Amino acid sequence: MKLVLCPISEAELRTMYLETKLTDSEIAAQVGCPLKHIRRWRHRWGIETLGRTERHDVPPIEGRLRSVLVGSMLGDGRISKSTHVARYMENHAEDQREYLEWKSKEWGSWVQLGLKPVTWVLQDEEYDGWRFETVSHATMLPWHALFYPEPGPKQLQSQVVDLVDALALAIWFMDDGSAAWWPVITFGMKPESREVAQAIFRKFSLKPRWAPGQGNTGQFIFEGEDQAHLFISLVKPHMPEFMHYKLNFGFQGPHYQVREKAPEKSLREMASHGVPIRRMAKLTGVAATTIDRHLKKHGIEHERAVGRPPLDKDR
Repeated sequence: MKLVLCPISEAELRTMYLETKLTDSEIAAQVGCPLKHIRRWRHRWGIETLGRTERHDVPPIEGRLRSVLVGSMLGDGRISKSTHVARYMENHAEDQREYLEWKSKEWGSWVQLGLKPVTWVLQDEEYDGWRFETVSHATMLPWHALFYPEPGPKQLQSQVVDLVDALALAIWFMDDGSAAWWPVITFGMKPESREVAQAIFRKFSLKPRWAPGQGNTGQFIFEGEDQAHLFISLVKPHMPEFMHYKLNFGFQGPHYQVREKAPEKSLREMASHGVPIRRMAKLTGVAATTIDRHLKKHGIEHERAVGRPPLDKDR
């Protein structure tokens, strides 16, 4: 067989095929030669043949995307695996479509087909919703191995702890959290995975109470204002505005609002400077009667302005 010289160098052919990911046909069209010659030159220079899924131009799973993936796998995400590739997917109900679209955009070119409508059956009832899934790629295989070390449902391994940052925590909460009296995250994996989840929380100085439910399912409850405030401060900066409805907690009711506007420290300071109660009320935006009640509650002595009658005579 007559040897046909390639009009481009080996390095150029490698770049076009392996980095630019042009097909043999596309390279042949650019070079101006028969398709069979391109394949022959690749074989001669040992340039491996790319599979269909390897041609997907996807960014590496690192930085923000890694946090999105890890947080989602703590929550509603799933990874399915075939022989040489794996892909990520996630479903949400109709009222969570905007959230799913936000996540889909975070994945960028990993998601090529956008959202698609789905219906799933749970306890003999049908639910309509939406799904997005990534392209299949070998890059996803290590992540499948991390969250599915054994056949069966998703599990958490200790290596996950170091991968969780505040963004991942926020996504976990947006997936599985709810606005009860205190912040709550519902969790349904095995006890071994629950211990890993607790280690994640300890990393952020969070100490939620575990409230068991049915089977392995239960709730992590971040009770007490200190824990609730810490949790909110961690997740809120990473939550899109349309998800802030999950931050409306019961403990933030009227009494909480008063304590926020007129904390004991501020009341003591104003009282020590002889600030009249009505002036305190104007400065804090809290009713004068409420200021008076809280002064008594905290045992704060208050000298009223000279020549001014007591508050209860003003009513």
